[in-house]
Amino acid sequence: MSPRPAPLMQRIATFVVMAASGVALASVQSAAPAATVASESLRVVTANLAFRGPDAVRQDWQVIGPEADIVFVQEAKNVRLRDILGDGWAVRQDTSSDDRQGSAVVIRKSAVKSIDDLVLVKGTDASNCGTQGDGIMTRWIARVDVQLNNGRWIRAASLHMPPERCQDGPGSPYAVMADNVVAFAKRSDRMLVLGADWNKVVDDDPNEIGARTGLKPRGPDSGLRIDGFYIAPAMSSANLHHLAQTGSDHRPVQATVAVPAP
Repeated sequence: MSPRPAPLMQRIATFVVMAASGVALASVQSAAPAATVASESLRVVTANLAFRGPDAVRQDWQVIGPEADIVFVQEAKNVRLRDILGDGWAVRQDTSSDDRQGSAVVIRKSAVKSIDDLVLVKGTDASNCGTQGDGIMTRWIARVDVQLNNGRWIRAASLHMPPERCQDGPGSPYAVMADNVVAFAKRSDRMLVLGADWNKVVDDDPNEIGARTGLKPRGPDSGLRIDGFYIAPAMSSANLHHLAQTGSDHRPVQATVAVPAP
């Protein structure tokens, strides 16, 4: 004899329980955390080109280029970088005047997802500081926002602090630019990496830029120690070292930074 079908109310109750179980399972699955995107490793290099022309910088790039994803450039007023670098590089350099051309940011296109336009922020006005007619032009902070492949936006900025002779107390060009760097860092709404010729020992921090901003000073352990980075505390850094000597009197400095996903 065939079994009798379950009563209608029993079948309805069974269906309701099964449906509720499915909803609960879907809820648990949707609440599970999404896969974490790994932090992004980025090779950064800061390089003072020593006011040398296109042929010399082309030679320098044979050392710098293979070791860099982002290059922070200083003393570039004698070279239009976009004229000598290949299509693999995005050049952010204002060539409208010598003073604006001096600091620039260069990004390897394949290393990032998106690159914004250049923004220049004044560091300090031109000055005749010094006693031998060796004054300085207006100095700028060259800023570029870059989106990495893990989705995180960071702010990369290149700058050239005035020479040490330009600091002789409050209101002197070095002190003014240090204050402007601090103000720039404090109002930045993105993780920040500063690459620069600081003209003083990077991690000696004479104007307390690190203490006042929370950025971590990172300079080489030996040799000329005035070129290096200030890095947002959320980023870790490793492998800080000089690259091989170029034609400049400054050896480029490289570090690898790990940038957490957003």
